[in-house]
Amino acid sequence: MQAAELPSRLGANEPLPFSIISAALSPLLPLLSRLEDTPQDTHWHAEGNVAVHSALVVDEAHVLADAAGLSGPDRAALLLAAALHDIGKALTTREELDEAGHLRLRSRGHARRGKDHLAYRLLDAGWPPTLLLKVLHLIAEHHSLHRALDGHLERSVPALARRAPLPLLTLLARADARGRTVLGDDARQGEDTADLLELAARELGVWEVADPAARFRAELTALLPGASPALLTLALGRGLRDWESGIIHTPHEAAARVQDAARHGFPTVTVLCGPSGSGKSTLAVQEPDAHLVSLDALRAKLGKDHTDQRVNGQVMQAAREAVRAGLRRGAHVVWDAGSLRRDQRAQVLTLGEAYGALTRIEVAWTPPGVFSARNAARSQPVPAAVLSAQLNSLEFPDSAEAHVVTLHTLDGGKCRL
Repeated sequence: MQAAELPSRLGANEPLPFSIISAALSPLLPLLSRLEDTPQDTHWHAEGNVAVHSALVVDEAHVLADAAGLSGPDRAALLLAAALHDIGKALTTREELDEAGHLRLRSRGHARRGKDHLAYRLLDAGWPPTLLLKVLHLIAEHHSLHRALDGHLERSVPALARRAPLPLLTLLARADARGRTVLGDDARQGEDTADLLELAARELGVWEVADPAARFRAELTALLPGASPALLTLALGRGLRDWESGIIHTPHEAAARVQDAARHGFPTVTVLCGPSGSGKSTLAVQEPDAHLVSLDALRAKLGKDHTDQRVNGQVMQAAREAVRAGLRRGAHVVWDAGSLRRDQRAQVLTLGEAYGALTRIEVAWTPPGVFSARNAARSQPVPAAVLSAQLNSLEFPDSAEAHVVTLHTLDGGKCRL
């Protein structure tokens, strides 16, 4: 079976086991072959390695999907997320001492690392971007349920609903809990957490809604009559983040916090993101009036050519000053670099926020097969080892990093995170 066939077959209620799903995806995801060799701590996972657990979770997800009457893309997303939810453990599992001094196997950050690993590689499967995004969100958040319940429910539960579809997320959490040979306290707690999250989400009106922020957006828009789309985007981006973190409590406060920007204007910072050959330069030229800050251009100016890494210190200093100069005059600054890691993007976005800018991330979301071919056709291609290292180090953006995060697909489409 080809990877491209999986969504339609899973969506049509075909009971495909983990072994078949894994075999179809392995050409795109060699990391799957390491799951059998990735152990789990028997205190939480008596069933054995990650591959065994994943197989059990897929089986349970089929049962839960049947009980919920799921079909089509939602069913496919749940089952694909069940198969891939712990792929990040192959990259993160380590031995650590716990508080009592016992040696334990831990996989810290495996959910996010799994999402990062899959975000570009799965594009070669040819799945619809909306389906792939749903799978990525489920994988990234499958350990977030308890954190939402430990927080201020009126804020944390809607925040989680904005990041992942809660009905599918709770089904994945239940399948994850049941996919163990010994249902101990930890597994029962997983089921209880899913139940409590569903109850809270229903009470807050964010259980089965397309836009959990719709009410906040509507109130804020009414408070800013005649505002430009850019100002509304700034107000909503700031407002939701400040509301979710408890800095503000109402849309009125969000509207008040952009009054100065409404009177005097504000700059914009756009950070381009993507591996070499993914199409960032194409995105850059779509902003013809922007103040472009290109690291490659600065390397060519300050060094031997655009590949000269010896002048990186000078390049970064000149680039940051160019950003400040653009922000001071209220320009739209576009940062043209790979920006593959969160800390690299944060350097520029934090600087923009200090100047009151609207912050954006524009992701060239291009299949690896395409950007590898583009790179090979260049007059000075990036070495294959470097391109592979870029893909391995890539940290896929999330919606909290900027006021707006947009994914640009190969066919010219756009998806908002």
